[in-house]
Amino acid sequence: DLFGPDAFASGPPDPKALGSRVRHDLRTPLNHVIGYAELLLEDATEAGEEAVARDLERIRSSARKILAMLDDALVALSGEADPLVPGANPPNQPALDPGLAAALDDLEEDPGVPSPLAGRVLVVDDDETNRDVLARRVRSQGAEVVAVGSGEEALEALRAGSFDAVLLDVVMPGMNGLQVLREMKRDTALRDVPVIMISALDEVESTVRCIRLGAEDYLSKPFNPTILRARLGASIEKKRMRDREVVHLRTIDEERKRSDELLHAIFPAEVVRELKTTRTVNPRRYEDVAVVFSDVVGFTPFAEVHEPEQVVDALQALVDRQEEIADDHGLEKIKTIGDAFMASAGMLRPTPEPVAASVRCGVEMIEVAGKLDPPWELRVGIHVGPLVGGVLGHRQYLFDLIGDTVNVAARVESAGEPGTVCLSGEAWQRVAHLCAGRSLGRVAVKGRQEMEIVRFERFL
Repeated sequence: DLFGPDAFASGPPDPKALGSRVRHDLRTPLNHVIGYAELLLEDATEAGEEAVARDLERIRSSARKILAMLDDALVALSGEADPLVPGANPPNQPALDPGLAAALDDLEEDPGVPSPLAGRVLVVDDDETNRDVLARRVRSQGAEVVAVGSGEEALEALRAGSFDAVLLDVVMPGMNGLQVLREMKRDTALRDVPVIMISALDEVESTVRCIRLGAEDYLSKPFNPTILRARLGASIEKKRMRDREVVHLRTIDEERKRSDELLHAIFPAEVVRELKTTRTVNPRRYEDVAVVFSDVVGFTPFAEVHEPEQVVDALQALVDRQEEIADDHGLEKIKTIGDAFMASAGMLRPTPEPVAASVRCGVEMIEVAGKLDPPWELRVGIHVGPLVGGVLGHRQYLFDLIGDTVNVAARVESAGEPGTVCLSGEAWQRVAHLCAGRSLGRVAVKGRQEMEIVRFERFL
């Protein structure tokens, strides 16, 4: 019909229109013949059916020759070489060496058999025969195959299960391959699934657009089984590498979070920020810092008569609440030493009235400790003044405070009364206008002369 005498009665046909029809009406069934012949040829060879294999080889060879004749006819009609036709060579370019051409043509017969494809592949083609041939070929190479006939079905399958690669036809009714690919790249759950476009010769321009949109590769019909295996295997391997990279990055992120949690467990938040930003924490002198010490009254006798698990659990419950209360009042927990808890105010975080904040923190700690199970009675001591803060140690890091202010705060706590917040005379002067208190008189403090200690009673 295309090349008979009647076809030229009204003049030469349009080469482009004729070429399009030839490719669609003749190449498609010939591709089917070649595909099934190759599959059956492999089965016949494995079964030892030599006569059948020879016949199948003749069928495959004849179909390939017809394709070459069609390509030559199209070139003759157009009057110039068509770079999209495999048999056509551009002007002034030598033909492929016959020996190399034969070697390429026999690639699928290479005795070095590659390992089976291990992966799950989605085949998408609206032509049932194309879909069947391609699915059989991929399945014969070891992969698990799911085949669908439309772009809509492809997206539904992709969102319902996990795939390692997609073989996607370009031209389909309804949602074509370009639209499917664009939708996949917009979906964060699907964008990393490699896509290999399957195209006829006159669809290469669309295929190039697909590759620009993110397709991994393309194959032209009829496809070489060895090239199909190679490109599909490479795409599956890239997918696995991406998957491993995602797992690796997730592991790194989890380890980073654990490291951050560990740093926050050792250092105050502000010290962690400085350490992560500058990779070091410079020791500094801080002025006007309130230091708070709290201690559990009667904890040692409790620890001596209870199991270790009970002791640690009870102490952990108390420390957890103390940490929460200190943070609520703008204090930084510095450390715990057994049942003693140490915090500061006005050092790493701006605090308008560090001593007042410390008093409120100590009062709430005493109230909350008395409601725990078992209930605890605390002594709280507060002093204010200059000190030095820095990271100590190389094996077990510790952010610590150094100076007379720290020592005095500890002495005030130990000299105070159970169930009360006591302040040094210097600290009391900072909150005297806010609080009512009772002086305990001048108390002998180790390392210093006698100093006045005031017991907090209430806020005015």
